Amino acid sequence: MKKLCDISKGKFVEIIDFVDNITKCASARFGLATGQVVLCKAKVGPVVISKNQQIIAIGRNMSEKILVREI
Repeated sequence: MKKLCDISKGKFVEIIDFVDNITKCASARFGLATGQVVLCKAKVGPVVISKNQQIIAIGRNMSEKILVREI
């Protein structure tokens, strides 16, 4: 398992877990949940991901609390 902030641009990952409930609730506002597959589009400060034709910028602190695995 890796943190979302450690993923390279262009990689697909599956969200495995969240470090705490606050991060889980905040991620749910973006439509992110356990089991979803997202694409890392860029790392320009925030981590920019793509999910179902939606582009989301996730701050560095929050991306350190999202656990993923590469696909």
